[in-house]
Amino acid sequence: MKSLINISMTLLAASLAASVFTGCGPSGNKPNVELIQDMMESPAIKSQEYDESAPNHAGMRVPPEGTQPQGFVPYKYTDAVAAAANQNPLAGQYTEEVLKTGTKYYTIHCSICHGANGQGGEQQSVAQTMALKPPVLTSDKIKGWTDGQIYHVITMGQGMMGPYASHIPQKYRWQVVNYIRHLQGKGN
Repeated sequence: MKSLINISMTLLAASLAASVFTGCGPSGNKPNVELIQDMMESPAIKSQEYDESAPNHAGMRVPPEGTQPQGFVPYKYTDAVAAAANQNPLAGQYTEEVLKTGTKYYTIHCSICHGANGQGGEQQSVAQTMALKPPVLTSDKIKGWTDGQIYHVITMGQGMMGPYASHIPQKYRWQVVNYIRHLQGKGN
């Protein structure tokens, strides 16, 4: 008899514990227990918004020093001569998708100085007002460069041109190189 009571008490305790665990949470009818405030739902602060708890009261935070985004591959070339050996992983790929992305980033960042067709001195480019004109991308000189050299100039800059590594995402720079090759008449 005593063992029957112990078994029934154990079953009752187990069913009670199961009902407590299944009744809590988003799917149950009881709210979650929040042990530490703002851990389950942190206050949403937009990047340009005032943040009372931040040291400088800005919502935008600088990432910790030395951190890198996922999938980031550091650029290992320091000069254009060494970068000539850098191989284009999209070499010869002039598909609609590759050229569309290359066109987008070229139009936004490059065409202002190099012109819509890579001619540099077109009426709508700012190159006409520059003392040192940007090179014509369809010239024989630039056609003689390797894809790695063009990629290097986009990434690190050259002469009066600043680096575009922070403007054109790493995965799209090769597509810009392919678009420049397309302007030069390759892959047509």
